[in-house]
Parts: sequence; C-alpha cells; structure tokens
Amino acid sequence: MSINPNTEPSATPPKGEEIYTPREVAHRLNLSVESLRLYEREGLLVPLKLDSGHRRYTDSDIEWITCIQKQIHENKLNFAGIRYILSMLPCHEMKPCCLEDYQTCPAGDRSCRPCWDFDDTPCRNKGENCRTCVVYQQVLNVENLKKILSVKFKCD
Repeated sequence: MSINPNTEPSATPPKGEEIYTPREVAHRLNLSVESLRLYEREGLLVPLKLDSGHRRYTDSDIEWITCIQKQIHENKLNFAGIRYILSMLPCHEMKPCCLEDYQTCPAGDRSCRPCWDFDDTPCRNKGENCRTCVVYQQVLNVENLKKILSVKFKCD
C-alpha cells in the first residue's frame, strides 16, 4: 500500500518554528491560497498536515515558496523546469539506500520529478514520510540546496 504525502498527517514542526495557516502565508507572500495548493499538486511543496487534514506551513516553507515564486517570475521557469531541477537531488546518496531499492526506485536517475512526487518509492512503501525525509528537508534550506545542486552540475 502506498502512502501519499498529500493525505498522510505530517510530523510536528521543528521546535521553535512557528506554523502558519495557508491564508496567513498567502497574505504574507501576496499570492492566493489556491497557488499554495497548486504548488503542492505540482509536486513542489509538501506542507505539514495536521491530523484533521488541514495544511500548515513553517518559516522554512515560506522561504521555499519565495524561491519557487522567484524561479517562476524572475527566472521564467515553469513547474516542469522546477521539478526537473529538483529531480537532480541525489536522494540515493543523501539517505541510506540499498542497491535493490536504488535500482527499483521510480525516482532514479532517469526521472524528471523529485522523489516525494512518487507514490511508490521504496522508502514510501516502508512508511517513511516525505515531509520529514532528509531529501525534502534539504529543499527547505535553499542555500544548502544550491550547494548540493552546484556539485551536481560541476564540470571537471
């Protein structure tokens, strides 16, 4: 049975981080609540989910949403372009992954989507939550994400 990160309740936010409602985030970033939902549907964002199913966002999420907006409006990337860049995160290197899992994972090297956008990855089948996964957490740290991807693009 696959676990969908869009329906499973997420872990609580890290200690000391504020949480915000979609309306508060939308107001703060001057975008619509529907835009937040769209980013989630497009596989760019995994919000915190309460047991009630309500979405919540942290300051890290807000920084990431700001980065998404910048890619769209200033750098003229579309959702597919952002997903493609995120698919370059070497998840099999960032977390322990056995060879069999790596070889059978749909988010492998030929994918154009980030690992958290798949329902049937080996880690998801083991019950892991995408929101708390080390790979997704690296996305929320935009500066660290830049470092990881710069290594991926480095030419020797």
